[in-house]
Amino acid sequence: MAKRISDLFLANVEKFHSDNLYIPTRTIYFGGTNVLDEDPDEVNSKTAGQLIKNLHILDTKEKSPITIMLSTPGGSWEDGIAMYDVIKKVKSSVTVIAMGKLYSMGSIIIQAADRRLLMPNATIMIHDGNDGYIGDAKSYENWAEFSKHTRKTMYKIYYDKMKKKKAKITLKDIEELCGHDNWFTAKEAIKIGLADRLV
Repeated sequence: MAKRISDLFLANVEKFHSDNLYIPTRTIYFGGTNVLDEDPDEVNSKTAGQLIKNLHILDTKEKSPITIMLSTPGGSWEDGIAMYDVIKKVKSSVTVIAMGKLYSMGSIIIQAADRRLLMPNATIMIHDGNDGYIGDAKSYENWAEFSKHTRKTMYKIYYDKMKKKKAKITLKDIEELCGHDNWFTAKEAIKIGLADRLV
């Protein structure tokens, strides 16, 4: 009996890496799916690390399309941009399907995908984000300077994708859009170039 259980486990270990990854369909789930995590939809070092590991597992296994089901209120810039970079660098084509909320850093991560799809009632929010830095005056000055760099990077990421939909959009337009919390329905997000089409 013990051997039978062991054989069943070994037979299925290739199918299920974790509750965030279903290998047969090459699908990664990010947001509201990991019962072991208190904040399964927040972009942080733990959730980003899990997604990056799952991407490498699928990309190493074979070079076939990968789908990421994504819902997040956003989170850490550093962890989110790591996710963005890895999605861009894997050799497999990546489709991100946004479901529910795609706020802040989430709206940047989806820009890395080869195909950016939205569920009909998905919502996207873009903004400059919150620095939330605490420290002495000189350290804050240095951080503020670095924040300019991150914002420029963010604007360029949006611009490179959005200009394909709205050729006349400028970096200044995007800077103004990000100057405050700006919310878009799925259809509005597609119209301005933050996504490609509905699912």
